[in-house]
Amino acid sequence: MDDDYRDLANRLFATATAMLEDAIGTAVAGQSPRLDARRLGDAARRLQAAGREIAAIAEAAAIVASLGLPQQPKKHRRR
Repeated sequence: MDDDYRDLANRLFATATAMLEDAIGTAVAGQSPRLDARRLGDAARRLQAAGREIAAIAEAAAIVASLGLPQQPKKHRRR
């Protein structure tokens, strides 16, 4: 894998780690028995948004990682 791709993938994983750490804080806060329904809903929406953002970062990391894989020759189909 090219060093630039490896560096980018590592940075994406570092970003995902930071986002997961923030999401943990949101998930822990949502466990409080003192939260009313509105605040629980707010925490749930923040957690959903974090999940979507983390999924996008993971997809980008997977794409970057695939750029470092040997490419398979394309086979032509006969008709």
